[in-house]
Parts: sequence; C-alpha cells; structure tokens
Amino acid sequence: MTLAVNDLEKSIAFYKEGLGLPTEGLVEGADHIIFEMEGDLSLVLYLQSELEEFNQSNSVEKSSGVILSHAAESKQEVDSILKIAIELGGTLLPNQPKEYEWGYSGYFKDFDGHIWEIVYFNLSE
Repeated sequence: MTLAVNDLEKSIAFYKEGLGLPTEGLVEGADHIIFEMEGDLSLVLYLQSELEEFNQSNSVEKSSGVILSHAAESKQEVDSILKIAIELGGTLLPNQPKEYEWGYSGYFKDFDGHIWEIVYFNLSE
C-alpha cells in the first residue's frame, strides 16, 4: 500500500520510531521510503507532490492519497495487467507506464476512482 505524505522525514520518523515498523530491508529514495512488512506486504510513504503527477485528470473525483500496489514478476506482466484493467473499465493515468532504475511500473484508476500501481522490481541489477 502507498500512502501520500507531505513531509517525508517527519513521516519516516513517525512510522519507524513512533510505530516501530520494521527497518530490515528498508528502501529509501529521494521521494519515498518502503517498509517491508510480513507476508510479502509493504508500506510505501510517497511525497504527495510526486503522487499528484499520477492523478492529473480533470475528474471531480479525488484520490484519498492511498495507492494500492500489486507486484508483478516481469515488465510484460505489468503491461498485461494494465491492458486488462483498461479493457475492464479502468483508466491509465498520464505518462504511464514508466521505466525506472529499480524496475518498471504503471498506474491506473479503477472505475470507482481507486488508484492502483502495478510494479515490477528488477532485483537482478
């Protein structure tokens, strides 16, 4: 799950020190941090200003700042899932999918307005 935050450093301290989230496997980036949880779950804190890039539609609906994420096993699986989501009524968000140093991801909004990230982590590099 991805949560939008306004102050990344303050939020990291809150979740790491205040709530005692696990720091083993912690992944920090300039605009986000990933807490690896039990059962292949993770909590991502992402700067709100960066997430707004994904939700630039003129729709009256607004995101709650929560993004649901699904990890794929390959770039091809990301593309396949995005294609099916769009065929079933979802809307691909602007400039998606994208290639990153760490992998590949694409965002879409389902027909109820929930934002989903389909992500592939390239762990071999």
